[in-house]
Amino acid sequence: MSASGEIDRSFLTPMPNPVARTDERVEREPCAGASDRPLLERGWRYTLVGAVCAIAHNAIMIAADHVEIHYLLGTVISFLAVTPLGYLLHSRFTFAEPLRFKAFTRFVGGVAMAYPISVAMMIVLCSGLSLSVAIATPIATVALFVWNFIAAHWAILPRFYLRRR
Repeated sequence: MSASGEIDRSFLTPMPNPVARTDERVEREPCAGASDRPLLERGWRYTLVGAVCAIAHNAIMIAADHVEIHYLLGTVISFLAVTPLGYLLHSRFTFAEPLRFKAFTRFVGGVAMAYPISVAMMIVLCSGLSLSVAIATPIATVALFVWNFIAAHWAILPRFYLRRR
């Protein structure tokens, strides 16, 4: 209550949220997270997150094979489990960017574009060369590392920064 006897209602006015940013604002504003993390720092962070995702993917594939799920279905299960995990870790840890639906859909698109290559490699390695899933999966994972590095940068960062600005 003020000195004149009126009730202070200023607390009812919604405060702008400086943390919540829309996709459009993020695209227009300079991105502090990306510019604070030069390519070298993003590289080791990307590698660490990539290793976590690769281990999760390999574990899912080998576990699916162990319970006699075909490796093609195992790749679908892994895609559905590891893709959101990868986006979350890359957005927050690798790039220090907010989670955004537009970036997530681009990330899924980048991973999905590599999916046919991964499946083709598994077919060649498992069905063509008769390698076990436990051997073929790490080979395919390493082969797709560079593609995934480029796709993750494209999906999550509004702009590509090589060094600090």
